[in-house]
Amino acid sequence: MMTPFSWTNCYADVQTSMHDKTIRAYFSDVIAPSIDTLEQRIGELKKSSDPLDHFTQSDTLDVLQEAKLAFALSIQSIWERQLRAYLAGCAKELRPDENLKTKVEKANWDALQKIFRDLRGLGLDGFPSFALLDELQHLGNACRHGDGKSATLLYQHSPNLWKPIPSMPDGFGVASSEPPSVSLLDISLDHLRHFTEAVAQFWDDTTYIYNESIEHKHPSLEARLALERKTRHWIPVGD
Repeated sequence: MMTPFSWTNCYADVQTSMHDKTIRAYFSDVIAPSIDTLEQRIGELKKSSDPLDHFTQSDTLDVLQEAKLAFALSIQSIWERQLRAYLAGCAKELRPDENLKTKVEKANWDALQKIFRDLRGLGLDGFPSFALLDELQHLGNACRHGDGKSATLLYQHSPNLWKPIPSMPDGFGVASSEPPSVSLLDISLDHLRHFTEAVAQFWDDTTYIYNESIEHKHPSLEARLALERKTRHWIPVGD
């Protein structure tokens, strides 16, 4: 029988217990209703017989696109703040003499991954949610900074986040090989939902590891974990 992976539990683990609920509530209570309101307004304007409403519809479509970009950035910002606070807390408890807390505050995404592996003995890329979290990180940078390195990397890995670019008609040359502008990003509500669930799933998984890492488990916890091991989507394995 394989031994579930465990790490040294920290108080920082306890402090993450509501992170999955926070991000899911943000999506269900803020993001989804806001987008639904804008889409309803666009539908009403589309049906209107007032010529001015057609101009308003175009403006509202722009507002909707900007709202989706803003929500993508806010999801990424919430996730990054959660992760940095978690790593800073672990560093303070596990490596108090190494000034890792300051490194966490200044680290970029690649460095944060190295720090996570160093502190927790497991890579972020070992989590099932990593692919979407990595995509979210590049998306957040692209939304924050516009066209540039992050946007190029994002397009290379996730071209589906952009509106389809129609092929050039015969005689008009070939389409540009440059990645499309961030202004053409087409983030859907489903994209935002998937990013939200990736963040929530990550914290669900760290909670599972925390419970497995408790040395002296109450019989009720042991019984619950026995059931969870049979049904959960992922079980990290220890040495």
